[in-house]
Amino acid sequence: MALGPARPTWSSSMMFVVVSIAAIVSLSNVWRLPYMMETYGGGAFLLVYVGALLTMGLPLFSGQLLMARGTGADVPGVIAAWTRNSPHSRLWIWGGYLAVLGAALLLAAYSVIAAWSLAYSLRAVTGGLDGSTIEAARAQFVDFARDSERGFGWLLLFFCLLTATAARGLRRGVEPVMRTLALCIAAALCALSISAFTDSNAGPALRSLFVVRFSQMDWQGVLEALYQAFFTLSLGSGVIVAFGSYLPNRAPIIRLSLIVIAADLAAALAASFMLTVFIWGHDVTLGAGLQSLFEVLPVALDGSWRAPIMFVLVALVSVSTAIGLFEPVVQLVQHRSGFSRLRSSLYSGVAVALLGLLGLLSFGALGQWRMLGYDAFGWIMLAATHLIGPLCGLLLCVLMGRVLARRRLVEAWRNDPSQGRTTGFAVWHALLRYPTRIALLIVLVYALGGFTLIKMIWAP
Repeated sequence: MALGPARPTWSSSMMFVVVSIAAIVSLSNVWRLPYMMETYGGGAFLLVYVGALLTMGLPLFSGQLLMARGTGADVPGVIAAWTRNSPHSRLWIWGGYLAVLGAALLLAAYSVIAAWSLAYSLRAVTGGLDGSTIEAARAQFVDFARDSERGFGWLLLFFCLLTATAARGLRRGVEPVMRTLALCIAAALCALSISAFTDSNAGPALRSLFVVRFSQMDWQGVLEALYQAFFTLSLGSGVIVAFGSYLPNRAPIIRLSLIVIAADLAAALAASFMLTVFIWGHDVTLGAGLQSLFEVLPVALDGSWRAPIMFVLVALVSVSTAIGLFEPVVQLVQHRSGFSRLRSSLYSGVAVALLGLLGLLSFGALGQWRMLGYDAFGWIMLAATHLIGPLCGLLLCVLMGRVLARRRLVEAWRNDPSQGRTTGFAVWHALLRYPTRIALLIVLVYALGGFTLIKMIWAP
């Protein structure tokens, strides 16, 4: 694909790292990982999770950077540049479009959660949260979620922030905003982590969270660890491909990938530790649904100075993740339409906002509508996280591991001066061909409920 003269690049490789970390550190790091560690044996779950990050996350993350760097193209354009002479090339390109659709759907669902986060951050700062009992906190959240009028105001504010950031482009919008968000997130994490370490509950919380308890780790815990490792790195949404396309052709992909993955893991562990400390001793526990974050934290942090910082942190993470998901959508519209960055951002923002409004109304005016037991918000989440995301991740893995000529991959690998001629290539390619692909297939089957069906059939 021919590039226009104004195609941007990152100001530095480190800026790519900062923005990528801010984009992939999501609320699943803050809420889902500690819940899973508590449920599946603490350190036992962590060991499997780290193993999944290295054997599945690292090969696929770095592989997406290998394909994207130096292209300056959108997600389908990156795939097209590699598959022009490959069998069924159009199929693979449409996989790129599917990945961007998944990012748009996930962003639409995430916008609802971001609207809640922004509202709760203001309430926490102004002392408007009712944390007297878990029942009172739950009732307050349900009342707010069902109030579509107030929710629409926060949703509109969120998309104004998102569109304004994207409209200014990579260097003047995404870079400075994400850098600021990353610094604020890091400062909030550090302040809350230090507070947690000095808390009297730090010792019991550490033991509960990190002591290895294999007796609690079953096959479902292994599947959940694979699922969490896949989604924490945004491997099926096109975010890494979109950001990687702005890298120079000789960027050190393995080094950059390791830094991003290590930072994501560190942020997740810090959030897991402090959340466990804050909840410890308050007779409340995190649930499987994200809404538990808005129900449990007001009780656990009632009357504490930690509450405003915690909910501001949740809001910052929501916004930074959304900016990352928005980039492949805006990039696609700009490349395929020829519109300016401003017009592409506006059109993309309106389209995703309408989907987000549909999800928001699922908790209010459209709350009675159901299809096969799911409301509109549930269907958007199912499509994005249970089908499109895992499927696109598997397609990219098969493309790199089985379809693309090994010679072309070796040549691209050699463009990285830090890798030597082919140092590590054989290991990286073997991981893509076997354990990574098998793990992604398992993630897809698990996300679609295949293992639940098997369990129902074979259960005595």
